[in-house]
Amino acid sequence: MCLQLVYKGVIAVVLFFLIGCANKEIQDKVSLSGHDLVKDTSLTYAKRFAFAGSPKARLLFLFGNKEAKDTTSVFVLYKSDQPPVFNYKNCFYIKVPVKSVASLSSVYSQMISRLKCEEKIVAIENVDYYNDSFIIEKVNQGKIKELSKGPEINIEQTLLLNPGLILSFGMGNPVNDINPKIIQSKIPVAISLDHLEEHPLARAEWIKFVAAFLDKEKSADSLFKITERNYNALRSLTDTMKYKPTVLTEIKYADAWYVPGGKSFMAHLLKDAGSTYLWKDDKRTGSLPLTFEEVYAKAGNADYWVNLFININSKKDLTAFDERYELFSAFKNNKIYNNNNFANSKGYSIYWESGVVNPDELLQDLISVFHPSTLPHHTLKYYKKIN
Repeated sequence: MCLQLVYKGVIAVVLFFLIGCANKEIQDKVSLSGHDLVKDTSLTYAKRFAFAGSPKARLLFLFGNKEAKDTTSVFVLYKSDQPPVFNYKNCFYIKVPVKSVASLSSVYSQMISRLKCEEKIVAIENVDYYNDSFIIEKVNQGKIKELSKGPEINIEQTLLLNPGLILSFGMGNPVNDINPKIIQSKIPVAISLDHLEEHPLARAEWIKFVAAFLDKEKSADSLFKITERNYNALRSLTDTMKYKPTVLTEIKYADAWYVPGGKSFMAHLLKDAGSTYLWKDDKRTGSLPLTFEEVYAKAGNADYWVNLFININSKKDLTAFDERYELFSAFKNNKIYNNNNFANSKGYSIYWESGVVNPDELLQDLISVFHPSTLPHHTLKYYKKIN
């Protein structure tokens, strides 16, 4: 599961339109600080970061402000001598490939593993979120350190470890995303904004962001092309389908039932899987907090119900939260599928670990759920039926 650590203060990652210009598109070539920068067009879906090249370095730009789309910070990635100074706010210089990484999300650890650089992981956030046998074994051996069992990392342990790079996530503002002591230590921190992307392939494309620090960009490009090809081939299977069942997601948590917005990652995934997401017309990319009554009024007759909660393995588990769940048609018709087919002893599923990295596999699962005759021989990887 992706541990949503938002540190105080940050050394962020980056995206590239024109610095400080909210409404201008990236130019193919611009001159800043006396250096020519040429836009890199290697990204297809991701909107929150971008690359540009200079004679002595590669620059990685982060878009932390979703509305303004101006650059939050910049990484100057170089291999030999440090290049001349670029006049960017929040500009950080990193020699690549980095030698060691503190990976503060199981998602990033999966990306590092796919790039065959898992030996560089020296720390993670919390092993409870992992199913990866390599990570678990190394933690048990003391070769990978846990930096957090709660909402904040252990600053002293992190400083003592002194990794070559900290991979974390936040909202892209260096002032708010990381502890000031980490900033003072000069340990590079790359803040991923993949969780703010709207399309499944956009999130998956952040493997290129991780790869830039590891000097594995060719590998990342090849891996992503395979994912993209598989995803689009699967999506094409549903393009002309006339029957597209209605779908409900999540359950009520605390005082609200948070359903994905109509422009969210999950909404896109459900659409591409050949279903009708009941909040598809909503314009938000985040979640909508609704009451039980509001959800039931709109989705009481939904054909399917997916993505419930990590520890729900039966209808009995579901009604233990609220007996009213049995009123839903999907409950009565036994069309409930949870995304916890394979989970560790703590209940954390591989869905949260590798699903974002492999949206093609998620899509294949969901098509198999909604349209079983389309993929009759497919075995579910992330999802399982709840009886």
